[in-house]
Amino acid sequence: MRPAPTEQEDPVEAGLRAELARGDGLASGVGPVLRHLLVHDDREFFADDVLAALRGMIADAAAQLAPEEAQDHDTAALVEVPGLVPMAHALALETHVTRRLQEVQGIDPVLSPLLQALIASADAETSALAMQVLASQARFVQQQRRMQWPLREWPAELLHGALLAADTTPDHHAALRTDYNEAATRLGLLSRLIGAMGPGVLAALDLSHAGVALFASALAHASGQSRAQALLSLLSRHKARLVLGLRAGGVNTSGIEAVLLALHPGATLPEGLGRITPDRAAALLTSSPGEG
Repeated sequence: MRPAPTEQEDPVEAGLRAELARGDGLASGVGPVLRHLLVHDDREFFADDVLAALRGMIADAAAQLAPEEAQDHDTAALVEVPGLVPMAHALALETHVTRRLQEVQGIDPVLSPLLQALIASADAETSALAMQVLASQARFVQQQRRMQWPLREWPAELLHGALLAADTTPDHHAALRTDYNEAATRLGLLSRLIGAMGPGVLAALDLSHAGVALFASALAHASGQSRAQALLSLLSRHKARLVLGLRAGGVNTSGIEAVLLALHPGATLPEGLGRITPDRAAALLTSSPGEG
């Protein structure tokens, strides 16, 4: 026997049902966020400028992916793409920390002493790559001021997920993919430059010398973390991750203390830190995967 035909749902009822579900979903997420804020008071993580940049970058991404009438839909779809919000948040944190260190320590957000030295390198390939990083970092600083997040700067996996989620045309997909080169993104260039440094990468684990961009990429590379985790470790409530990441990268206690004091004046190192070997520090990080 055929199943009895179901009545077509009234469009008004369907719209109200969908809106009710969205509202309930939003409400269900409020409790955990409020509990986190009340218990942890993580003001850096949820700083006004960080949240504003996060919203701006995702809105900019939606504008690039879809026509104006579909942007609200695409913004909602984009935040569900795995890894997208943590990546955008990490970039906003990077800018937040960079601005603070520029104000307090005078660290240039574009041309750090280490990058300047790499540009002057006798190795032509290293020098050329460092020049590309300089240009890319200058663009990033300008883009962050405008709360822009160009799709051509995204990691490939993230861009693929966003294209699948977005309400856009196959032709638009093809155009975006044709113009895309992950190795030429800022993150790709930073990673390549860190790799080209070989054992000299230890110099990039000196925050005041390397600047935030190179430091974050070097810390991720040396400690086996994601770059988002490395950036998270720069916040005051995540000092343990920073200390372990630097130790995993082979930085001695005096070097770790210098980084810690640049970020958090008055902070002290755990007693006996020198007894923790780089391998043990890396193992501790692996046992606590964290965010990103």
